[in-house]
Amino acid sequence: MKRAVKALIDSRILGRALLVGVVLEVGLMVACHVRPLLQIHYAMFGIMMIAGTAGLLYARDLARGYVMGALGGLVIGAACGVAAVGTSNLLGDQPESFIPYGVMICALLGAIGGLFGQYAAWIREFIASLRN
Repeated sequence: MKRAVKALIDSRILGRALLVGVVLEVGLMVACHVRPLLQIHYAMFGIMMIAGTAGLLYARDLARGYVMGALGGLVIGAACGVAAVGTSNLLGDQPESFIPYGVMICALLGAIGGLFGQYAAWIREFIASLRN
């Protein structure tokens, strides 16, 4: 007898969060290339914030636990980091040696965003239970 096993990562939700994160990361890097003042003052914070927010969006929509939310956030954060650092490298703004560090930082922040997203899902569920 087969038991239905839920996948660790929901590909539909992952695709939506990845689309949002990667498009925003590439847009930020192109804007930083066009306006160098943005890169000096905003790029690093923006990259990290977008990765964390994409992880939060994934986990909030998934709402299946802290581990699954953090795992999905980790994947999304790493993908956002690759998109941001890769785009910056292709445009000639960052050296290639920055790629591993940028991806690791974004992956960590995506996982943290996933934890906060699961917490937000728990709060949403709790408020809905109070209304009933």
